[in-house]
Amino acid sequence: MVRRCRLGVMVPSSNVTMEYELYKMAPEGVTIHFTRIPQTEDTEEQLAAMINYVPQAAQLLAHARVDAIAFGCTSGSFIKGTGYDREIIKRIEENTGVPATTTTTAVLEALKLMEMRKISVGAPYTDPIMQKLKKLLEDNGFKVIKMKGLGLIKGEGDLPLDVTYKLAREIDSPESDGIFISCTDFKTVEILEILEEDLGKPVVSSNQATMWKLLRLAGLKTKIRGFGTLLREF
Repeated sequence: MVRRCRLGVMVPSSNVTMEYELYKMAPEGVTIHFTRIPQTEDTEEQLAAMINYVPQAAQLLAHARVDAIAFGCTSGSFIKGTGYDREIIKRIEENTGVPATTTTTAVLEALKLMEMRKISVGAPYTDPIMQKLKKLLEDNGFKVIKMKGLGLIKGEGDLPLDVTYKLAREIDSPESDGIFISCTDFKTVEILEILEEDLGKPVVSSNQATMWKLLRLAGLKTKIRGFGTLLREF
């Protein structure tokens, strides 16, 4: 097998979904290498503390000679507001010299590229985290039409895909250009095509957007089928 690129990802220590989903989407010749950052609950305190581990985690990934690095936590990269994702990227790139992104950065770029200006938003988060996400999206020019969080601070990785599907159907609105499902530990990628068919509009998820952005940073423009419009057409 020809090696096309190596991708590096920092994942929260309690996350049981991101590794599986990224490998599920990975094209042939792409390998993904992970390191973990302490985080067991989606509390503001723990999410804000994740940045303290970024330099060392980034350096460890660089040891694997990766072509791009992602900070793989959505809420952890917007918890301190607009622009916080860029601070995380700066720390990664300053410590490694490797092109970097965060899940938040990838999502915002994907939503803009797909012209999803009016969106419905679903996530497993508590209301305070949902409100921070809403503000982030509004600060970046999006209009949140409908929004719902599941109120969880942990255990979202154990939820079945049925929960994701039901949530997406519940938040959909005729006014929405598309759906955004947030959280890298919330199962999504295996039903993105189903949701897009059933709802008749694009659906972006945290892990899907992270994979898309990592591939672009690594210089691959390959189109991937089976995981929604973003990877198939952009």
